[in-house]
Amino acid sequence: MAARILIVEDDNSNRAGLIQLLNQAGYEAIGAATFEEGRQLLKRENPDLLITDLRLEGFNGLQLIITRLNPIPAIVITGFADRILETEAKHLGAAYLVKPFSPSALLSLIEERLKPHATFDVERRWARKPVSGLPAQIESARARVVDVSYGGLRLELDDESTLPPSFDVRLPTKDVALHVDLVWQTRTNEGSWLCGASLSPTDPRTESRWQGLVDALA
Repeated sequence: MAARILIVEDDNSNRAGLIQLLNQAGYEAIGAATFEEGRQLLKRENPDLLITDLRLEGFNGLQLIITRLNPIPAIVITGFADRILETEAKHLGAAYLVKPFSPSALLSLIEERLKPHATFDVERRWARKPVSGLPAQIESARARVVDVSYGGLRLELDDESTLPPSFDVRLPTKDVALHVDLVWQTRTNEGSWLCGASLSPTDPRTESRWQGLVDALA
């Protein structure tokens, strides 16, 4: 049986071209034009592989991988080289492919990602440590820390506005303030915002203090 591949791409011509290429290569390709359509097809069709554009009209393609309960082999395609997003994609177990790329390069990567012995578990440079309800402050918005690592943290907040590319996070009960870069942001089923942020380049003293706090958190 041919492997089923979901392509989430908001550019109609690019999506059609990828579907044609994959069908001709012997795969069963299905396409989605929006983030929400892609999320629904992931649930309904249970594809063997996900290929998603990084930028999907206000959404981040990485969110399709992050919000999925069961890991799926994935390839993230983008016209923009971004070290932070590439690192996060790889930490999520996804390949990262910058446009323009040759059809042979994509087909070779697809074959590699579909190998039975390949593993697509989350690979992380820093282990994440769950944190139960540690309060945080982002400007005037209250937030809760979900987990922390040496390289950053995940936050949940109820504020309606989206976050800027970089911002300050203060942990009042720990007397710690950090400047972080936003990596991804998505809505939860409960309506709050969940976001992942990486530690911005900072002075060694602040970095050492943050790592000490991560070690100390139970």
